[in-house]
Amino acid sequence: MNRSETEQLTDELIGEAVLSLLKEHGPVSKQSLVKRLQDMAARESDPRRCEALAAVILEINASNTPFAQRKKARPQRDLNGMKSEQKDNVFPLFGDGKPGGRNNIH
Repeated sequence: MNRSETEQLTDELIGEAVLSLLKEHGPVSKQSLVKRLQDMAARESDPRRCEALAAVILEINASNTPFAQRKKARPQRDLNGMKSEQKDNVFPLFGDGKPGGRNNIH
């Protein structure tokens, strides 16, 4: 699947900004990401990257949804697609996770 150069550049710029925040052990929030992207834009000499940075900053600022709310909790589903009461993302790959009868050695 091919993506446009603009989308790829956008992803790279956001990735660079997030990685720099993580390397500094700083918080990764909407505000810190926008600030880092603005700092990158101020130092950037490539007009194409400057334009992409400006577009990314506008897009993030236009979004009223905090990062934490973007990935809403969804009900867990088992392998058959049925809702499960499971609270984490661990589930058995084979069977129901219970040991078989006495006759099963392996």
